Amino acid sequence: MKAISSFLSLIILGGSFSSLSAADPLPLSSHYWKDDAFLKAFNGSYRINARVEPNVTGEERALLVSIEKNMADGQRQAAIDKLKASPLAGNSAAIQFNLGNLYFEEGENELALESFQSALKKLPTFRRAHRNISYVYARELKWDDALPHLVQALELGDQSGSVYGLIGYCRMEKEQYASALQAYRMAQITEPDSLDWKAGVAQCLQFLNQNEEALALIEEVIQSRPDEDSYYLLQASIQLAMGRPADARVNLELLRRYEKLDAENQLLLANLHLQLGQLELARPVLQNALKQEKLPALATALNSLEYVVSLREWQLASEFLVAVKSTWPESEDIQLDRRQRRLSAIISIDSESAPADGVRILEQLIAEDPLDGEALVLLAKFRISEQRTEEAAMLFEQAAKVAEVEREAKLEHGKMLVALRRYVDAIPLLESALKLQPEESLATYLSAVKSLAEAKQ
Repeated sequence: MKAISSFLSLIILGGSFSSLSAADPLPLSSHYWKDDAFLKAFNGSYRINARVEPNVTGEERALLVSIEKNMADGQRQAAIDKLKASPLAGNSAAIQFNLGNLYFEEGENELALESFQSALKKLPTFRRAHRNISYVYARELKWDDALPHLVQALELGDQSGSVYGLIGYCRMEKEQYASALQAYRMAQITEPDSLDWKAGVAQCLQFLNQNEEALALIEEVIQSRPDEDSYYLLQASIQLAMGRPADARVNLELLRRYEKLDAENQLLLANLHLQLGQLELARPVLQNALKQEKLPALATALNSLEYVVSLREWQLASEFLVAVKSTWPESEDIQLDRRQRRLSAIISIDSESAPADGVRILEQLIAEDPLDGEALVLLAKFRISEQRTEEAAMLFEQAAKVAEVEREAKLEHGKMLVALRRYVDAIPLLESALKLQPEESLATYLSAVKSLAEAKQ
């Protein structure tokens, strides 16, 4: 029986692998909030800068001085209570700002946010309040809210590494990689030892296709902080971009053994095992990925299933299909459900385990959607194997109306006609397929068909 899965390899994976989440900025390390450079800049914000600060009255100054001992003794809650109890708090930008700082240090992000907002309402050009409110938003991963305050802090003269670094992170979120790179490098001027900014530079360089430098930088970062999982993922992503799947696999396998590899990247690891010919290593990783507390996306699992199918590893494909169906017995996404059913049909037909069941699935898919191009092409190829070429021709003609599979439908239709020695009829279809996507091998094939047509006349 002629395989229909050969069509699958053309419609799925130039992107066959689930990819690392490289497009997402690295999570800001929990170490950063404890780094000496950040603490020095943050603690410095308790000091007053008259150029971009509120005027502090004698009473306000006395109140702030009165909590210095509480601060020195680490009694921040006592300091908070004293500031809140003061009648000065309601109208003082300086007191509200210091309250915000204390709440921030105590991890009370919502209260810190309210205090900084109150300070800015009283003095919109309060530079340190703009900077520190951005820290709160950064902790909350609200980067769109953080960016305007970071930019405002810069415009008011802030040149701290934390501000530039967080701007870099915000730009990464917006996929503005060149701007992010510039911001991260500015951050390194004042915080040269910050590994977060060095890792940010590495990630930007990867997106700007400067992989050699990116890899060298992330290797330095890992040497300095070997306990940060996200750095190994970035290193693996860069290695994949450089065409080094074996090296990427080492990184992912290391994280898996330490139980620090999420389900999405376990599927990527399984795909790499398969790419490198290690079927038995891939099998348990595929199954385990679907047993994680946080499941991968169904689309990612189907990507892995498609890759197994494209390799024609039918036993593994059947096993993983069962696992996928068990994990997602129903999908609210109609397109993903149809995609899973198409894969089930391919496995049933090409493995020859249940071809009638596979055909029934394809026919049902087409009945539900007469313009399901992939199902039309798959069923047409099966009909060719049954010598039902007239029906196959009609299916190809119907599929050719679907833009996503037009080229494949015309190409396969043309090849069928060549096999039937109907060379003249095949030529327009092959020419159209070539026009849709030029390809040297197809041009050579078309030339040979034209020669056969001339010889037959």
